[in-house]
Amino acid sequence: MPKGKSKLLALSACVCASFIFAPNALADTERTNAKAALQIDTKNIIVSNNVVVNDHRSMTRKETLSKARMTKAQPLKQTANSIVTYQVKQGDTLTIISKQYNVSIDDLIKWNQLASADLIYVGQTLKIYPSSAAVVNENQAVETEKTASEASATDKVIEKQLAKERMIQSGVSEKGHAIYQNVLNLAYELIGTPYVYGGNTPEGFDCSGFVRYVFFNAGLNIERKSSEDYFMKDTTIVENPVPGDVVFFKNTIKEGISHMGIYIGDGKFIHAGTDGVEISKLDYDYWKTRFVAFKRFNLIK
Repeated sequence: MPKGKSKLLALSACVCASFIFAPNALADTERTNAKAALQIDTKNIIVSNNVVVNDHRSMTRKETLSKARMTKAQPLKQTANSIVTYQVKQGDTLTIISKQYNVSIDDLIKWNQLASADLIYVGQTLKIYPSSAAVVNENQAVETEKTASEASATDKVIEKQLAKERMIQSGVSEKGHAIYQNVLNLAYELIGTPYVYGGNTPEGFDCSGFVRYVFFNAGLNIERKSSEDYFMKDTTIVENPVPGDVVFFKNTIKEGISHMGIYIGDGKFIHAGTDGVEISKLDYDYWKTRFVAFKRFNLIK
């Protein structure tokens, strides 16, 4: 075969081969590219769902730990009187809980009446105070609130009683003056008589027992009562007190009206105090802060 013709046949064969095999090669290349793209997409999907795979393992682990730290429950901030309830979880011990809340194991046992440090169970609810002092503070707060409430209630009773009384604006009659003179003379004679709770004789007096003894022996027929009863039932408020009128105080040995004495003029009164029958000044801080009113027995005219 001539050489020229041979070369032409060889060239034709190459061209045919290229047309035969080109589609297959192109198809293989497209399949390879598509597979690579699919793998990349799959990895992206896996990473977005935080599943640890292949090259993304370290990244997703860090991401998961970071989120765990962010969502980890932190100890509650506590005020001086707050009580926190804590539910025991798997793996908890009193040692772990005590460190978390900065309290002692003994306190946890005491607050929750536990049999021992080893006997707690999952799901159990524990009471936790910031410190043992918080229990004391809470009790004190309750008592203070209760006392304030009681004081407010008794003050309202006192104010209500005084509001309904028609204030005496005049002095006493001649007969009343004579009784008052006897009252003052006898009261002075009894200075130094010891204080006896419930006492109403010269052997010993309490405040109302002293007042009743003096007035009764000075000519005024009054019954033996408490200072509160005398305040609420037997006396009337006075605008301008004179020596011989009575004076009332609150919140001494109990809430409300709890002490009384006899006014002697010049800002002083005589009464059966804790040291016995004595003279005291109304402007002493103790008496000034507890003063309620000057009053007069209704039988005095």
